[in-house]
Amino acid sequence: MSADKIRIRKSIYPKVQMWCQSLEVSESEFVHEALTHYIRFLSGKPTGSNIVEFSSVETCVEQPEDIDIDDFDGGIAL
Repeated sequence: MSADKIRIRKSIYPKVQMWCQSLEVSESEFVHEALTHYIRFLSGKPTGSNIVEFSSVETCVEQPEDIDIDDFDGGIAL
């Protein structure tokens, strides 16, 4: 079994190169981490994602004041 020789498809190779340069890792390290992430995901285990949730996020959209649902026509007032 030659699992250590993995080919990267031509269609995604430019993106792999871009991410390797951005993350400053080799292609083999990138592929290893990607496979580890995917296997953990398929196994239902935490993937170790670096996504940080912020507990306090201010709302960007103003909430409309008293709206009568019967008079709402679904339009947008500019």
